[in-house]
Amino acid sequence: MPARRALGAALLAALTLTGCGVRIETPPPVVPTADAVEQARQGAALAAAELRDAAAVATDDGGDLEQVLAAVEAASAEHHEALGAVWEPWPGAGPEATAYPEDPTTPEAAPPATPQQVLDLLEESAAAAREDALDHDGELGQLLAAVAISRTWLAVDLARALSVEAERLPAAPQPAPAPGTVDPRTSRSVDAARYAFEVVAARSSGAQRDAAVARAEQLGLVAGAVAPEDDEREVAYDVSDVAGTERPERALAGAAELDVVGAYVALLGTAAEGRERLLDAAAYAAGQARSWDTALPALPGLS
Repeated sequence: MPARRALGAALLAALTLTGCGVRIETPPPVVPTADAVEQARQGAALAAAELRDAAAVATDDGGDLEQVLAAVEAASAEHHEALGAVWEPWPGAGPEATAYPEDPTTPEAAPPATPQQVLDLLEESAAAAREDALDHDGELGQLLAAVAISRTWLAVDLARALSVEAERLPAAPQPAPAPGTVDPRTSRSVDAARYAFEVVAARSSGAQRDAAVARAEQLGLVAGAVAPEDDEREVAYDVSDVAGTERPERALAGAAELDVVGAYVALLGTAAEGRERLLDAAAYAAGQARSWDTALPALPGLS
């Protein structure tokens, strides 16, 4: 009996030591790293938060500058909400790494940003969002495209208030696509905008009529590049949404351009070819909407 007890004690000691060895030799948990998609999202979200905070405290002299900075703050807050939170790994591990320092000191507050610094942030972050939008499709590609378009036109407004020139993102009308290369949904959306501009032209005169005619022709080339068997265009479309507005023709043209922005941004959610041309065309349509006195939403093409 004593021999059995001694053997049992030896086995128990061996198991205990083995268990300790397993715990000691287990590698520490690996901190997850963000992939390219997550890095693009987090980078845009961090830029949105930085812009929001900078615009909120930027010094201004009132008037147009104050209004533009408020618009930058509001749009950036919406961008940040749409992009989501930013995850950062907890520094270190264990009680010692996470404990408060014995003599905590409050960091000095950074001086308020200047409007020029906000403009620089807008231009830099617009270019970064555009580059990432071209690299990623899906919902993130669409969202980054909308953010880039918003930032570049906010930069134009802020630069104007500062009496300087802004570094704009590229913007140009969509070239006429090859026959049969436009999908039915995009064709119909762009054709509805084309029809709206024909209505505007019929109700206008002078330079406004000329601008509407030219834009209708451009959009007609894009809408007409659908394959005949997939053609879903209609003879006429409902344009009654702007009825009763103070300047219905200009409101109709602006709304049509926002629809064009939406059509092109939607395509950026796919792996469509010619992404750069699409994004440039979306930025151009957003600028055209502004030229018709239509304010851009915080996320053009998505809201």
